[in-house]
Amino acid sequence: MAEGKVLTGAGLRGQVAGKTALSTVGKSGAGLTYRGYDVQDLAENCQFEEVAYLIFFGELPTAEQLASYKAKLKSLRQLPQALKEVLERIPADSHPMDVMRTGVSMLGNLETEKSFDQQQDIADRILATLPAIICYWYRYSHDGVRIEESTDDDSIGAQFLHLL
Repeated sequence: MAEGKVLTGAGLRGQVAGKTALSTVGKSGAGLTYRGYDVQDLAENCQFEEVAYLIFFGELPTAEQLASYKAKLKSLRQLPQALKEVLERIPADSHPMDVMRTGVSMLGNLETEKSFDQQQDIADRILATLPAIICYWYRYSHDGVRIEESTDDDSIGAQFLHLL
């Protein structure tokens, strides 16, 4: 049997988990960045959808690109009935991360990937449905209410707050 590297006292400090051009974490002088932008600056000056666009496409969107992207995400919010039925069976004391994982897994089974070319569409669908997944489960499991998950809100943040 092969022997593994023994770490003593350092935890995972200094261990490289992977390399990416998308972000830096704790890099000397850089702190936390996405695509070269300081996360603090993004949090203070950008909408969530702008940051998602930056991560996915490598640049901040123009006003026209942002409006188009937000409209696309808005069109993808509706949850399939079969997914709602699964969410209704998840206990109220479940951890929200487990609920989102289960919701995304079920969505992947209902809307299967046919081609690698669909990766961006799948990422957008997940991004658009996560607020509805968590809020639908929460409202049903805690209040017994089946909510209408599509709202007229143009941003993911506004939709999330509306659904709560």
